[in-house]
Amino acid sequence: MIDSCTRSPDEKTFTLSINGDRHTYTNDKEGKRQAILDSLNVIETITVAEDTYLPDDVALQVVAVIMFPDGIQTEKAYEMVCRTAVKACTHLGYGDEIQLGPPLVSFSQRGSYRKRYPAVAPQWVLAEVDDASLNRDKPQKEIMAQTVWSQVAWEVYGQSWHELTPSQQDSLKQQVDAITQEANWRQTLRGATPYYFLPLTPDIEKARQEITAVLAEAEGAPIYHSRVAVRTQIAAYGHKFYEPQLAPELEECLQQLLAEAGYGIQPKDGEYRPLPLKLPDNIGEQFQQLLPAIPQHQTQLGTALLFQDVVRVLQEIPDLPTLSDWQASQLMTTGVLGKVLRQAGYQAVLQWLQPYQFIPSLDDMYEQLVMLKEVRVQNDTKRQLSLAKGLTVYTPAIVLDSDNDNIIYLEMVGHKQSVRANWAALVGKKVRWIGRQRVYLDGMKEHVMIRSSLPCGWVDHILIHKQASIREMNPEEPFFLLDDGCHAIPPLFYPMLNKCLAVPVLEEWAGYLWENGRAHNLITLLNKGEGQGYAAWRALPAPDEWQEVVQAGLKDRHICF
Repeated sequence: MIDSCTRSPDEKTFTLSINGDRHTYTNDKEGKRQAILDSLNVIETITVAEDTYLPDDVALQVVAVIMFPDGIQTEKAYEMVCRTAVKACTHLGYGDEIQLGPPLVSFSQRGSYRKRYPAVAPQWVLAEVDDASLNRDKPQKEIMAQTVWSQVAWEVYGQSWHELTPSQQDSLKQQVDAITQEANWRQTLRGATPYYFLPLTPDIEKARQEITAVLAEAEGAPIYHSRVAVRTQIAAYGHKFYEPQLAPELEECLQQLLAEAGYGIQPKDGEYRPLPLKLPDNIGEQFQQLLPAIPQHQTQLGTALLFQDVVRVLQEIPDLPTLSDWQASQLMTTGVLGKVLRQAGYQAVLQWLQPYQFIPSLDDMYEQLVMLKEVRVQNDTKRQLSLAKGLTVYTPAIVLDSDNDNIIYLEMVGHKQSVRANWAALVGKKVRWIGRQRVYLDGMKEHVMIRSSLPCGWVDHILIHKQASIREMNPEEPFFLLDDGCHAIPPLFYPMLNKCLAVPVLEEWAGYLWENGRAHNLITLLNKGEGQGYAAWRALPAPDEWQEVVQAGLKDRHICF
């Protein structure tokens, strides 16, 4: 029992004399809580039929002395003392208030008591959480808290969880929480349902080995975050989880290995990418000088460069770091080297070709990664056309406008009657088919025809769209550029564009205008760059857009007067 309760002069502490022993506590919530528990533990209990009971009135008096040494003055203070006493008794394992009287106790001992229930044994709780299931989303074991509480309720009280009184439930919860916390289990809510969960301990060394293997397999190419996360989880925990987020210690290991391998440590668009290479300042000029040394190969899709040949030449450039295949492909398609290749007439993409697609076929049994010429012109001397029944002519050149069912350029060679018959069929205001392309001409309104006779007695007729002729073109309408595949820029590009624009442009700007006109879709390639004799480009006059291109070039000093 409490013999006395005194406060320090500054009221920061108070001292209790409990059964002759003095104890000093801080005069705050935590200090009072500890004083109440210490005092309740020394209250003399009684034993009835092997059960221990705590006198409720005595417990109430102890709490009142500690909380209100000067006495309880209000009903609100009394209610607070009652609530605090209940919580403290529950924390110590005592149940709800009950009345004891004769014959269980003597007449003098009759009154209100609280029965002490058995303490929750740690083995009961740990045996239950050991059977927890693995979470599908995160690397942790988890179990519904009420599953544990229900099992422990049977062990302690011999009743189901829902049959316990609120104070019994609170006592059990507090004890189970303390035991699980001691075993490193944590608590969380999923909706309104409480769970106990235990984060799994990762095997860092196995994770490190797996990340190293992933980086080696990538060979310098980007790595999907989800891929490396899944493989890291499997190595670290022996299981994969739906959420790709790694534990802090695994994330730290991953970032360290990424940095050592030359990768950025933060994913972009879901993937880790190699850091930009430090390139020589004049790499574009050096590559341009080496470009003619790269052997060209003929394929069914036109002239091509082998990717491996380009990489071999790149490694000859001094001070250029060793390139992975992915880094080389990026430089060739989107980087400074890609600009050089585009100016040389190659596509800004890489594609795979089978050995049989090369002319002649390759002996190698494996497909090859190549960069094709953007303009792929065929010169099939045996190609024929028959629009008039039973009469055929040779067609050294056919360029069609697939967007408008029109002809940009067409050359017919053959006997006079055959050429005239096919010509009449072509311009007769009827739908015709040239290969798989639909063609409809309304007479000769949009075209110019050039006729000539050959020494052998045949005739050669050429039909050319007016917008493909610098002499006949209308400067206010889109125009066509014929491309024989022998020049990086069609020869008529500058004179035809200059004729269309009011803004002054110089001939030495042709390369810049061609590159940026294509980038802004002012110049587009027709028929995927394929054609017989010629391919064709469509260019838009668009004075405002071209003026912006010129102004940007002057501002950035890519061009000058």
